[in-house]
Amino acid sequence: MTSPQPPSSQPPGWYPDPYSATDGVERWWNGIQWLAETRDPAAPPAWAPSQAQAPERTEPELASWGARVAAYLLDVIPFVVLVMLVLGTFGWFDLVGRAAEGDESALTALEAMSAPGSPASIASVLVGAIAYFLYNVGFHMAKGQTPGKMLMGIRVRMRDVDRRPDARAAVLRWVVQQGGPQLLSSIAGLGFFAGVFSIVDHLWPLWDPRKQSLHDKAARTIVVRAPRRQRLS
Repeated sequence: MTSPQPPSSQPPGWYPDPYSATDGVERWWNGIQWLAETRDPAAPPAWAPSQAQAPERTEPELASWGARVAAYLLDVIPFVVLVMLVLGTFGWFDLVGRAAEGDESALTALEAMSAPGSPASIASVLVGAIAYFLYNVGFHMAKGQTPGKMLMGIRVRMRDVDRRPDARAAVLRWVVQQGGPQLLSSIAGLGFFAGVFSIVDHLWPLWDPRKQSLHDKAARTIVVRAPRRQRLS
């Protein structure tokens, strides 16, 4: 819910408190946002900040594009291993070995296994998507960081308030970044567009003023530098 605010032209000062259930209570407006200090006009104010004393709004230090890409690649590593293990249950390693020795039937079997509708392809995509969903959403809700982001010293927070993503934001972020493109890639004729969208999504921070990807914009999140104590916690 958007906080009630005086018109942007209003200077800092005491105004009727939009959050109070008691009539007559006033809250300090610093020209940008409401502060925590309130007063009862009938009593002498215990604290009355001047315009010069009002705290300034500081912008967070945004994460660099390179740090974000590095964190993403680090997070992908365990899922590449997981997908290979799933393919291994379908005999993928044996077929790769035989194909390397010149066995054309093994090469044909590998091509069939990699086809979008094959059991091995469906199983690897399904297992990878579920595992990455739990990994991505779970870490962002619990810590605001995946292990890759911890190693790179960055974290995800809500755009307008410094807190970890809630369930809605974390899930929406994953859907736009991973779930949606993966689903579209499994539909004939849409794989190309899903791939283009993923590329644009990951490049978007290069020119965005808040260095947001498209999945950040959908979830109203930003990626920032993490305080040193949070980097490997």
